[in-house]
Amino acid sequence: MSRYYFVLGRGAAVPLGGHWGDRSDGFKPATAFLLEGARKVDDTLSYGLETSYSLGHKNRPIADMEIRIFSLTPFLRAAYQNGKQTYYGLFGAGVYQWAQPRFSADGKTYASDSGSSFGINMGGGAMYPLWGAFQLGLELRWHHIFAMRGDNFNVDSADNIVPSAFLVYGF
Repeated sequence: MSRYYFVLGRGAAVPLGGHWGDRSDGFKPATAFLLEGARKVDDTLSYGLETSYSLGHKNRPIADMEIRIFSLTPFLRAAYQNGKQTYYGLFGAGVYQWAQPRFSADGKTYASDSGSSFGINMGGGAMYPLWGAFQLGLELRWHHIFAMRGDNFNVDSADNIVPSAFLVYGF
């Protein structure tokens, strides 16, 4: 059993619900990357730290406006092994930093803006052996950011659903 593992993954952060996920007035999906390191306590429980980055959620009606989201979240993972496959659920909570670069709309230029907010995430997935100490994983996770308010926009809370694929290295 590997005691430690690193994860590198890519997915799509899809806005869901509220003004953030509104299909006509909200924001579009963005490519997301994740990197995590974790330690196994036993065959079931592990804990770690994850960072993720969404490259740019473009606003639907204002094409030049986009929001980038960076997160740093500690997490707990509970896993169940069935043969060589591992299935798991996880919960994390931490800081979500958003940034909105300068943009122009209707002949006016808006300054860049950024802020931080507390957020949570939870989800589940499966990992399959690949070769040696490597595994391939698939995951679906929900991220909830409690407040995204800036000088140029206010979406209150924001929810993203993030399907992703990742590579795991255990040692």
